[in-house]
Amino acid sequence: MKKISEGRTAEVFAQDQEKILKLYRDGFPMEAVKYEYEVNRIVAFLEIPAPRAYDLIDFDHKKGIVFERIEGSTLLRMGVQFPNELNSLTKEFAELHYRIHKYELDVERIGGSSVLNQKEVLARNVQNASQLSNEVKHKIIEYLKNLPDGNRLCHGDFHPENVMIGERNWVIDWMTGMIGNPAGDVARTLLLFRFGTLPDEAPSSVKDALELMRDKINGVYLEQYLSYSGLQFSDIDEWMLPIAAARLSEWIPDEEKALLLNLIEERLK
Repeated sequence: MKKISEGRTAEVFAQDQEKILKLYRDGFPMEAVKYEYEVNRIVAFLEIPAPRAYDLIDFDHKKGIVFERIEGSTLLRMGVQFPNELNSLTKEFAELHYRIHKYELDVERIGGSSVLNQKEVLARNVQNASQLSNEVKHKIIEYLKNLPDGNRLCHGDFHPENVMIGERNWVIDWMTGMIGNPAGDVARTLLLFRFGTLPDEAPSSVKDALELMRDKINGVYLEQYLSYSGLQFSDIDEWMLPIAAARLSEWIPDEEKALLLNLIEERLK
């Protein structure tokens, strides 16, 4: 099979003209693979534009999901290729995120599926952040408990490399899908714009372009999302502390972790 892309958690191979195999790296938990498959089933039920998940398989001693093959380029790479269209692409990105957040999740209506709760996921990830003391973890989790609950569909990792532009705009990589408050989901996106890094395998031209485009994308996205949703910036900003702390538990470079720790320290003052 021909490898067509890869990230920190998985490699993607072409199976044929209609299907691809997302093969997870060694050590990636089977529960997370099954969860992504299940969330994709729910997303398909809701008719959100996402690749259909066909099957869970074992291949070369690794776990994988067979997905519908879609054609196109990620929004970030489209922005690199067509810089004059960056504003309009970012507006489409914000509108797509808002459309996702309009879905209220009725678990019984979608077959009793166990979609994770945003606050529970964040609290668990904060607890797993080895860089934080137990005292700081406790303080952040208690703060998180007092934030507003929500029952909307959230992607959990919505950024321009997870949106594909083709015959339509597709949203991919639903392994972090959850039920929660859209403001927290938007805070995650803003945090990724500010500090997020691309995998080592990403082309250097794309990495360089991201550094140049960060602030512009961030500003346009935030302005558009606030306009669509009616939220205030403060509604989103209050989620930044637990979102940053939870991010520390992920497979990210030490440089990004250092930036997150500085942000957390500032927020706790």
